[in-house]
Amino acid sequence: MRFRILVFGIVFFSIILIIMELDKSVQVKILGTSDYVKVLFLDFKENIENIYNKHFDQAEQIEALKTKVADYDKLYLENKSLKNDVIKFNDLIGKGGITRASNKIHPARIISFVTLGQRDRVWLDTDLSEYHQNGIGKIENRIFGIVKDNVALGVAVVQNGRLEGFLNGNENCNYDVYIGENRIMGIASGSRNGLLLVDYVSDWSSIHKGDKVFTSGLDGIFLENIPVGVVESIRENYGYVSVDVKPYANIDGLSYVWVIDREVSFGEIKPDTEQSE
Repeated sequence: MRFRILVFGIVFFSIILIIMELDKSVQVKILGTSDYVKVLFLDFKENIENIYNKHFDQAEQIEALKTKVADYDKLYLENKSLKNDVIKFNDLIGKGGITRASNKIHPARIISFVTLGQRDRVWLDTDLSEYHQNGIGKIENRIFGIVKDNVALGVAVVQNGRLEGFLNGNENCNYDVYIGENRIMGIASGSRNGLLLVDYVSDWSSIHKGDKVFTSGLDGIFLENIPVGVVESIRENYGYVSVDVKPYANIDGLSYVWVIDREVSFGEIKPDTEQSE
């Protein structure tokens, strides 16, 4: 009898231990399943957030990037202007009669071509109201430089209250340039066989295919050292050399550009007290 009770006790105790072990294994499985579900949920949540940020928030991100690019382009031009001024001021230290021009850089947009099929004349839209408010000379007499993606694109003038751009290759697009490391001077004036024509280069000058062309800034239109293009061919002319240049800038369609005014001097701008009157 006692033996049976002992056996029964051992069996009962063994069953309790087995149940406890089973409970632990079940608990572990349940907790494991719970963790798996949590991970799935968190992964799902992150994927949803990524999809939202990638698609629904894309417009805002694009606008932010556009603003950064525009700010970078303007800072690039302003930095180039400051570098040029520093070099010139260092050269003029100790000399009298120094005057300084204020370069103004305006954001602008190409809104249409002037004539259908003619891609070297465009209408530009920009805010030039400050010229009238500050009385900065006669705006119709000014020539503005046009820059796109940090390279020279053309020149612009105000006609009948509208800003018209003459792009590289147009017969009315004329500005001074330097050619090569020796900074040989020439004038961009028109086109030849689809290339930008640079004329009136000294016939004794040493110019080679592949030489880089950039603005001189001496004409008061562009800042100095803005890239223009690369020399493709050189031709002897009567008393001078003509150079065909492949320009860096191109117009694929309507786009945003920068308009540079180097003719504004501090003396032309009225003081604030006069403006308020």
